[in-house]
Amino acid sequence: MRVYEIKSRKRGLRRLVVGGLHGREGVVTKRALERFARDGRPQSGTLVVVPSICVRARYVSTLSERYLETREGRMLLGLLRHYRPDVYVEVHCYSKKAYRSLTSPARLDRKGVPRLVELDKGVLIGSSPPQLLLTDLFKLGMTVEIPCKSHEGEDVLLTLLRVVRDQDTIDEILDQLEAMYPRQLREAIELYQRYLDYLGSKRGADLRFNAYDPRERGTAQRR
Repeated sequence: MRVYEIKSRKRGLRRLVVGGLHGREGVVTKRALERFARDGRPQSGTLVVVPSICVRARYVSTLSERYLETREGRMLLGLLRHYRPDVYVEVHCYSKKAYRSLTSPARLDRKGVPRLVELDKGVLIGSSPPQLLLTDLFKLGMTVEIPCKSHEGEDVLLTLLRVVRDQDTIDEILDQLEAMYPRQLREAIELYQRYLDYLGSKRGADLRFNAYDPRERGTAQRR
């Protein structure tokens, strides 16, 4: 597992981008995230890029509670505990036949997570898995899925990640993404907000979230 840690001289957000979390998707994410790691440095804060936790491993869904018990899951938790990122992005790739399942309105009932929203060229965005949201190890968590066999999707991914790298606050990241993908981001944010409420109702009123709530955008600068 290779780790790129890129620091600015100016204090700011801690960003962690991780790819290749299970199965064979690391072959694809490694190629895209190696490009990103060499693409530039943040203007403030820290950027940590892990192109692939694994290249070939037994497939255990990251939505399963069993995932965090796997070697890959333990490595991911180790990264999150070590860096305590403000922004965490996990990057997967999907086969063409998985598109319908990933974007289905019934995904919350079937998988326990909201559907993903397509930004462009088959690149999908959504919430981090529930067991990670509940760890209190990061503020804003995003899952990004790119088509396994589309180089166009890699270009869209790099554009998204540059926004994460180049903005100084979480509010600015979301504002910039919304300016680029207005309908898609509003939809993704609405699904994310509903999901935080859903998790709270499932886990009880005493649940403490460190998670960033987009409804509070603009109320305070987050670092």
